[in-house]
Amino acid sequence: MSNETTCFCKHCNKTVTFHVEPVSHLKQFGLTVVTLGLWLPMWIGMAMRPTKLCNECNEPLWSDG
Repeated sequence: MSNETTCFCKHCNKTVTFHVEPVSHLKQFGLTVVTLGLWLPMWIGMAMRPTKLCNECNEPLWSDG
């Protein structure tokens, strides 16, 4: 299995390399406490499926499949 490091960016209209910004767990914990737990499902989703960001325009890359 190859380690894919490129993806098509709809904003740049070309294949680009990407990076994934790590989730700030301290910030997410604070939001979860302030919202009395309502933010917890969002935090779990962010941790389990991080967003790929284009290295050229820094916009999120979403797959259609």
